[in-house]
Amino acid sequence: MQAIADEILNGNFPRAAGLAEAWLKELPAHAGPALDSERAQAEEAYEISRYLLHRHERLSNLAPGMERGKAFEEVLHDMSQAQTVSVIRRAVIMLCHAQIADNYARDFAGQKNYQLQLKDQLKLAYSLLMIANFTSAREVLSFILANHPTNAAAHYMAAHAANMTGNEQGFFEHYRDALYLKPEVVSEYPEFLPGGIFLEMLKLVHEEDYGEGVRERIFALLLEVNGVYRHRRKLKIDEARVLEAEYQKLRQEYTSARVHKKAFEPRLLQLLAMLIIHAQQMQNFDKFENYRAEMISIDNSIWQTFHQNNLAQAK
Repeated sequence: MQAIADEILNGNFPRAAGLAEAWLKELPAHAGPALDSERAQAEEAYEISRYLLHRHERLSNLAPGMERGKAFEEVLHDMSQAQTVSVIRRAVIMLCHAQIADNYARDFAGQKNYQLQLKDQLKLAYSLLMIANFTSAREVLSFILANHPTNAAAHYMAAHAANMTGNEQGFFEHYRDALYLKPEVVSEYPEFLPGGIFLEMLKLVHEEDYGEGVRERIFALLLEVNGVYRHRRKLKIDEARVLEAEYQKLRQEYTSARVHKKAFEPRLLQLLAMLIIHAQQMQNFDKFENYRAEMISIDNSIWQTFHQNNLAQAK
């Protein structure tokens, strides 16, 4: 099986198909339960290698660049539909990411002409991360964030790149930015979920059986109040104003709501935690006291946890 996977990774689809066919022919037609699993693997290997062989000529004839990259995107989509990922299927997926990265990067290299749209730039960064080319991924993500500083997906991927290269400060800062901008990004890129406390917190939220969207907001809140972020980027003046405006708007909606008020609270409390930290950093004690009182009025137990894990240690 590994020999077939290696041929696929090398782009030698005819050889992969030949090996898969030979493997399948070696197995007896009625092998019984003992060999059922191997037959299923051989059949999948044959099916996948034939799928690639049928597309081999078209893929080879496409000009390097966006067109070829998008063709491998289609293959990647087809290969990602299975619930379980075998060695063979994983080889195809990694080949696709390598081809997408290589072909999109050709157009990205001439990015002064802005050939790649934002969604394509994000796909390039994603594929680079999937093949563990973190240096190039960081370059692409830096470019994206310079032009789209509030893109949650770019921050989330930048956090992953920082995490995988030992940049602790970059990891915490980008992760916090991503979850402020869009908590749901956690579910959009489950493969980039960090381990440790992050995995434990998300598992805890899932066990409580919250609805989709709500659980990500609660996850974002738990990270804030439990002092998980060892590094917090200081907000710029305009960023702080946007944060305050969002909080005030949501607070008004929360106050006016007659039903489902609880649904507002995780996001409200997350924003309050960020505003309290910012007020402390700026030594704006009036705002600090105001936001502290508002957090207590919404959920005193959250305030106690937040204070213990973030503020008590800072004094």
